[in-house]
Amino acid sequence: MKGIKEILNILDSIGPVVATLLLFINRKKLSREMYPIMFFCIIQLCCNTIATIIEKVFDGNNYWVYKINATTSFLCLSYLFLKKLFQISNIAFSLFLFVYAVINMLLLFQGDGISQFNSTSAAIESLAIVSFCLYFFYARLINTSEEISIPETSIFWCIVGIFTYYAGAFFIFISYKYLIHSDSATVGILWRFHNILLFICCAYISYGVLCKNYRTILS
Repeated sequence: MKGIKEILNILDSIGPVVATLLLFINRKKLSREMYPIMFFCIIQLCCNTIATIIEKVFDGNNYWVYKINATTSFLCLSYLFLKKLFQISNIAFSLFLFVYAVINMLLLFQGDGISQFNSTSAAIESLAIVSFCLYFFYARLINTSEEISIPETSIFWCIVGIFTYYAGAFFIFISYKYLIHSDSATVGILWRFHNILLFICCAYISYGVLCKNYRTILS
């Protein structure tokens, strides 16, 4: 049982390692919307590994690492959806970043991600990414010509993975504060479930890379 727990604890690094390696090996064949996906995997790999080292080796507070992870991952995926996939204007994208920065700073001043993890910002970010994914599915699957098979493209499976991860993570973050106060023993279970979700996300991304169809769907 202890061995299984240890494996679950490092799944948040194992998944990104595999996905990052596959993306890096095939980097010259990737369409332009796949590059933010690769950066997302690199962010997960670096931040989760650093957080694990801080906790296991130095027995320190690693909330700030997860805060950096959440923020940079959100910005990376927002760029993917809003600029690469939805192609909104620079003004609209700048306004989006401004609103996000204001909300993030307000939550940061309340201690979110520094001395505690109240998950408010993470829940908001997860909900936003889930909304982007749903719009992607609607716009690409319903409004795209039948001549283009979206499910055969790499980016489709990457978005499926991202949707799976953030949809599940949203329910973790939205209930985190309540559960930690009612039973602190559930925290470890929540984070292991979170690691499983990230591993599934990376598995979908890896499958998307192995599809070998890197054609862009933006034309």
